[in-house]
Amino acid sequence: MKIGDLVMKAKTSGVRDAAGFGIVIDTVYKSGGQYRPNGRGCKVRWSNDYGTFWAAEDKLELINENR
Repeated sequence: MKIGDLVMKAKTSGVRDAAGFGIVIDTVYKSGGQYRPNGRGCKVRWSNDYGTFWAAEDKLELINENR
């Protein structure tokens, strides 16, 4: 995933409906205790005043890809 992608929480998440849609605003990869850009984690700004949180990429479902 990359910045600007439209996402939802994965179907297995219990808060999928509460979070609604989100936009990826940052990405990060953690290796050896250091964070590196464009990796396995995404910072997402959620709709419905849910907030802005980091989420593992495998816990998100890509809805529409930023081009």
